[in-house]
Amino acid sequence: MSVESNAPVLMINEEYENSSKRPKTTSKVWDFFEKLPAHSGNSKAICKICRRVYTAKTTSGTSHLRRHVEACLKKGNHDADQLKIGACFKRANNDVDHHTISHATLTEVTTSIKSSELDVDEVHRAIAMMIVVDGQPFKMVEDTGFRHLMAIAYPECQTVSRQNIKKDIISIYLKEKENIRELLATCPGRICLACSTWKSNTDDHYNCVTAHFIDHEWRLQKRVLRFKLIAPPYDGLSIGDEIALCMVQWNIEHKVFSITLDNLSSDHCVVAMLKSRLDTKKYLPCKGAFFHVGCFAHLLNLFVEAGFSLITDVIGKLRLGIKYVKQSPHRKRNFYIVAKSLNLDTQKKLCLDSPTQWNFTYDMLEVALSYKNAFLYLGEQDINFKHKLLEDEWEKVSLLCKFLKVFSEVTRILSGTRYPTSNLYFKWVWKVYSRLLDMVRGPENFLTSMVKETQSKFRQYWSDYSLILSCAAVLDPRYKVKFVEYCYTKLYGNDAQQYVGTVISTLYCLFDEYIQNSSLSSGAGLSVVATNISNDREDIDGFEDYETFQSARFRTQVEKSQLDLYLEEPSHDLNSEIDILEFWSLCSVRYPALSRMARDVLTIPVSTISSENAFVMGSQVISPYCSSLKSKTIQALICLQDWMRAYDRTRSSGQLESKNEDDSSSSSNDDNDY
Repeated sequence: MSVESNAPVLMINEEYENSSKRPKTTSKVWDFFEKLPAHSGNSKAICKICRRVYTAKTTSGTSHLRRHVEACLKKGNHDADQLKIGACFKRANNDVDHHTISHATLTEVTTSIKSSELDVDEVHRAIAMMIVVDGQPFKMVEDTGFRHLMAIAYPECQTVSRQNIKKDIISIYLKEKENIRELLATCPGRICLACSTWKSNTDDHYNCVTAHFIDHEWRLQKRVLRFKLIAPPYDGLSIGDEIALCMVQWNIEHKVFSITLDNLSSDHCVVAMLKSRLDTKKYLPCKGAFFHVGCFAHLLNLFVEAGFSLITDVIGKLRLGIKYVKQSPHRKRNFYIVAKSLNLDTQKKLCLDSPTQWNFTYDMLEVALSYKNAFLYLGEQDINFKHKLLEDEWEKVSLLCKFLKVFSEVTRILSGTRYPTSNLYFKWVWKVYSRLLDMVRGPENFLTSMVKETQSKFRQYWSDYSLILSCAAVLDPRYKVKFVEYCYTKLYGNDAQQYVGTVISTLYCLFDEYIQNSSLSSGAGLSVVATNISNDREDIDGFEDYETFQSARFRTQVEKSQLDLYLEEPSHDLNSEIDILEFWSLCSVRYPALSRMARDVLTIPVSTISSENAFVMGSQVISPYCSSLKSKTIQALICLQDWMRAYDRTRSSGQLESKNEDDSSSSSNDDNDY
């Protein structure tokens, strides 16, 4: 019994079909159907378009198959093609002169169907991008399960090898690289680089260069530009050469504003080489005062690791105690019942740390400390609990948690938002520095000697980079100069004014360069106009530009600069939540030159955390089981994954903004209607 369709029936001249003069040829409907092997005399046919099975007995004819072809095409996803195919069938239906569908018409229908099928190259590119984005191995395309899936989903697609997928990925990378190059060339502000070095499981060293910039929509963007294998020796010169080559290849030498490095001993050599190269070409603003920043996250890790090393045995005992509680559902349930009976807050649950992220260890200690009385009770009541902490050990945990609290808060700021702007750092770096000084000046404890030994590194960091952090903070409407002055006064007392004066003078120096650049870009047109006017005058007396000169002198004496006006505006509340990029986007009309300067300063990353995702991907791609990939293939995989994720984030952000705008517009219309 045939399967009927609700779609319009394709009418064929019945008189011709029943005629004895019908040509003995195979029906053209078999261009769209494929016969299946007959079982028990029951012939079947499968549609090549939708894979639906129909009866194909010789006694049933082919009219039900013709009806399905038209219905199937109308339900297809390829709108443009199915309209064309539908038109072909309509012409065929009106072909009364030949009393049948002409061969040319059916050829056109067949061609249209083939063109509406999925493009094999597109399928291969989609597979390649799946491997890139999901971090899958190349060999998966040769696995039995994947090939079985493709055979069912798309039987016409030829099997693909891992070599073909590699070629597809390289091709996609080269094409997308040109798009990124255009994006960097057209971005309105300068570009800040972050460079980090990573060692793989195979003991190879890789250099990762990441570009940070703010786009036309005032969104902070990040793109990995380079993930390159470094040949030994791994010194400052070789790393500096890699970064310089990266800037040349991406044609961004003239747009680089700063570079953030890992606080390695070789950094000074890298910075000296790059700064000399760029300064010679007069590419660096303010004589490179904002060019180099050290990674603050690496400095935090040094302090935290030093603190943890003092109580390694205590942390180990506590970790085992938490495992003991969590391994048994019965013990865990009783533990929280006891904690509740002791009036402890049971909202936070016991957690274990991660060997790669110290803030997880801090969270483990902090939560365990809140359950101190429950652990003491467990040690008294459960004879199998062998991991009891003594009172002095709990005291050490308490002191360490108190000391590391500000470190944990800073780390959350660094990694909690996707790409923090530089205005956030001054406040937190100052809090860490102030905490260290309090520890040294306060009563002696087991942390004091460690803090004294390591605080010199922090003092050096503050000395080197507090100027950049302070300038960025001034550009935050919540902080401005007064907050910076307050923080310096807390550290230096009466000597604070000289530090604040240096910050203000540096900001004005940088701002003057932006004003000059604005004048140069607009001054050429003015000079041409003035020349044309003077040429039209017959009585040139040599003083035709005096009035312009006089008015300019008067304005400079009376008018205040954009930076002056911004600093005189009332500050926002210190703890208010603002989107700093949105703020400067709105200010770009009132303060065009100052907003351009703010755009560049706020872009500076104060850590190399942006490279961590690349290293995570690198650890998946480069392993003892997959160490034969060429360097260019590894770079293509790392960069493409980063670019695709950035594209998805930007698109999601745009969709969210559009939705918000639509909602706002909708509510506005409702108000008007009301």
